[in-house]
Amino acid sequence: MNQFFPLTEEPFLVGETNLSAFMNRPQRLQGGLIFLCFKGHAVLSTELTSREITPNTKVTLLPRTILTLHEASSDFKGKFIAFSHELFNEVNFRLEGSFFRFLKENPIYVLPEEKMFLLECTFRFIFTVYNDRENRFRYHIIKNQLQCIFWETYDKTQRIFNIQKSSTMRNMELFHGFIALVQEFCTKEREVSFYANKLCISPRYLSAISRQVTSSKSAKDIIDNHLILEIKALLTSTNLPIQEIAHRLHFPDQSYLGRYFKRYTNESPTEYRSRTGGTINPIGKE
Repeated sequence: MNQFFPLTEEPFLVGETNLSAFMNRPQRLQGGLIFLCFKGHAVLSTELTSREITPNTKVTLLPRTILTLHEASSDFKGKFIAFSHELFNEVNFRLEGSFFRFLKENPIYVLPEEKMFLLECTFRFIFTVYNDRENRFRYHIIKNQLQCIFWETYDKTQRIFNIQKSSTMRNMELFHGFIALVQEFCTKEREVSFYANKLCISPRYLSAISRQVTSSKSAKDIIDNHLILEIKALLTSTNLPIQEIAHRLHFPDQSYLGRYFKRYTNESPTEYRSRTGGTINPIGKE
């Protein structure tokens, strides 16, 4: 069972975890998550990145992120703060959209020793307050500490933005816009021309930008990768019949979805669901 969500009694949860619920099972988080690795190593991926996790690694996952754990050492463990989508919005309402695009594309960061020490102190304080059920200001203190973590991250990313601003080309801005559109529309729109029209550029130009930024992936590759991940998440985290998944994702029928999925994964949706044990819904009802 996913230990993070749904958050029913209060909008936050803190503790320790080895993320085993996500092992080879893509799961969509309903809220957000900050994870701090202090032991072992693992390989983790989101929609946009795949990285090795080692001690001193901070992972910041925004609400609605699809998370998969691909491998982990037996001693892999870390501390986490999970928070509802509503609390996330409350904490970050003053921050700019470009910051969240940056976090979406760069959720995994290895901290220098001094930064790790400061964040560990913050986590310890949050853990202490979280476990003090008699504290009348418990919610407000944790909310403020969570806000401090995001503001500290925002400050550092703004410095990066300012350094890059003079050299950042319009192509990068267009690519960020493309990724945001794919995340919003990929379950309905699968043609490169749709996204190119939204960005007021040609499909060929959009694919050229994608290959330039990613070093290899075309715009169609990115659309298909996101859609395959959406299918996997529904197969592993819900009991929905494949026919219903096809309907939700706007495929003509179940057979079409099956052929599409097998083309990219070399197995049918049924085979994938059986192999990953996707027969329960550990993150709440869809």
